[in-house]
Amino acid sequence: MNYGLQAGELVLTLSEDAREAAWSAAGLPLKENAGADFWRLQMDDGIARDITLRSGSQFGGRVTLATDGEGLDVTYTELCEETGRKFQVDLTVHIRVSEGQFRFSSTILNNDEAHVNELKLPFIDLSCIGDKARERDVLYRSFGNGQRIADPWNSLDRAHSEYMYNDHHEIWLDMTYPSLASMAWFGVHSGGRFLYVGRHDDTFRTCTLAVGKGPRNEEPRLLLAVSHFPLLAAGERETTAVSVVSLEKGDWRKGSAIYRRWAESWFVEPVKPKWVQELRGWQRVILKHQYGEVFFTYADLPRLYLEGRKVGVEMLFLFGWWKGCFDNGYPVYEPDPQLGGEQGLRDAIAEVQRLGGRVALYTNGVLIDIKSDYYKETGYRICRKDIDGNEYREHYRFAGDGMLLRNNGYKSFVSACQSAPEWREQLLDVGRMKLGYAADCVFYDQIGGHWPHLCFDASHAHGNRGDRENQWKRDNLSAIRELCSGEQAFGTEFVVDCYAPYSDFHHSCQYASFKDEESFPELYRQTFPGTIMSNRFIHDERSDFRRQLNYAFVYGFRFDIAIYRCRKTIKDAPRYAEYVSELIGLRERYERFFYRGCFSLDTDLVLPDGIIKTEYVYGNERLLVLWNDSGEAKRLSLDPIDNAETELEAGKLLFRVV
Repeated sequence: MNYGLQAGELVLTLSEDAREAAWSAAGLPLKENAGADFWRLQMDDGIARDITLRSGSQFGGRVTLATDGEGLDVTYTELCEETGRKFQVDLTVHIRVSEGQFRFSSTILNNDEAHVNELKLPFIDLSCIGDKARERDVLYRSFGNGQRIADPWNSLDRAHSEYMYNDHHEIWLDMTYPSLASMAWFGVHSGGRFLYVGRHDDTFRTCTLAVGKGPRNEEPRLLLAVSHFPLLAAGERETTAVSVVSLEKGDWRKGSAIYRRWAESWFVEPVKPKWVQELRGWQRVILKHQYGEVFFTYADLPRLYLEGRKVGVEMLFLFGWWKGCFDNGYPVYEPDPQLGGEQGLRDAIAEVQRLGGRVALYTNGVLIDIKSDYYKETGYRICRKDIDGNEYREHYRFAGDGMLLRNNGYKSFVSACQSAPEWREQLLDVGRMKLGYAADCVFYDQIGGHWPHLCFDASHAHGNRGDRENQWKRDNLSAIRELCSGEQAFGTEFVVDCYAPYSDFHHSCQYASFKDEESFPELYRQTFPGTIMSNRFIHDERSDFRRQLNYAFVYGFRFDIAIYRCRKTIKDAPRYAEYVSELIGLRERYERFFYRGCFSLDTDLVLPDGIIKTEYVYGNERLLVLWNDSGEAKRLSLDPIDNAETELEAGKLLFRVV
């Protein structure tokens, strides 16, 4: 006897013992691979740390109709590895159909001495989706602001580790949320359909969204999976988050709409100060660098502001303003006598404000300097630990003109576990201090994303549930935001949707905050169009700086001006200054769209290759922004808006209000 469930066009069929699982869709070539699993689980006995249990290898599975009448439950009272080794783990996989979508979750009770570390659910293993010509398929990932990968069936070969992983089984390209992935969804466009996979969890437990393929030189396989991390010791139980699978007629925008509809239950756009909403960008400068070199003092700040104002940016973003130097001494910050002392800092901020500018003061929201007294007294207890109980160490090695520091390292840090009450108080104390200097903005680096480390220190508030640290991080962000009132702003680094409701703006530090051939910021911008974010990584007049600035312009990114990696100002890059000033002037011409409107991609136009289009909606008006990112002039029409042909030169912009 087989059990079948259908959601829209998509069908999942399970054999009575659940050893065989088959995906299909009427009228489409969508097909699973022979022997495909629909879940996989990783056990850890302390010696064998990554033991794979496959759904197709289980003999004790039992499929029953769910008591709620909306799907199936698949129950196992013990699990076995392919070698026959058995583990005393009770697993129930819940498969439901709702709103034309499959919803997967599980309940796990670990009665074994080995740990249950990970569950891949769903695990989808396909040989074809909606188009028999697989090379026409396109993968969309929420890696950074968004990534578009053509022909994943072949292009994922580049994810081969060459040594470290089991690439002779499968080759995986993964991203962890909430961290390097800005949202918890991805999918494949194939044959006029979009196959959506998303993790819908309003507690935002850490997960990994993975896309894979079969080994080199084997038959085509495309794998889509969500990895949950229950981290269960003996006697522990966990219910994993819901993952959603859906096949929709249309393109990636269908996936964006599914995820946004779910996010409406928790995402509230922050009410930003007016000056932040109209923020053109900032100059980012380091006053005193990690290795002790002084570039600017507090007395220089009014001059730096005026240099930035000439090109149209009104905020000074200050790094390395404290006594310990940039990337030193975290998390202790105090004004530096060498730079002018506390009164000098207060006076400089007041003078910038008198001239019409804004000042943002940097601190780090995650790192602890292991040379600091704070680390020796508190930080060693509250920092994150890895699976072996060791501290995660991070190294930021800046150097001047010499070779010693760049080759032998300089600063090492640990990362604070956000569940520690001591860390929360430290974050708030620093925020109060910065606001006490009358700063317009308190900025916390890295806390809006940071690296995807699970904390395995069970003495912390999260206990054995290291995947839940994000709940404390959101609480910390909320508490910092509550420090700010009136025109005071709160900014963070990285763009991640579950943290975005607490920040007024985001200093981007992730994929697609710059232009390359797979950058696709449309993915995040369409889903959460109100998030204010910057571009990143243009530090001088490199050969493509105009292209990178155009990219920032069309997607509405605020301009991050960080000349020579924050060591100089915009006056030291005159061609950069001239062009960014021109672009800010264009934004001013259409300011109601760029600063008060809403990003949108709802107008479908047939455009030549190399033409990028974005849209901004304000009231009943819509601004179309077109950029010729090719190397040659293109002729185009905006049919059905109008059918008059226009020639757009290479690198140029075109605007149309409709």
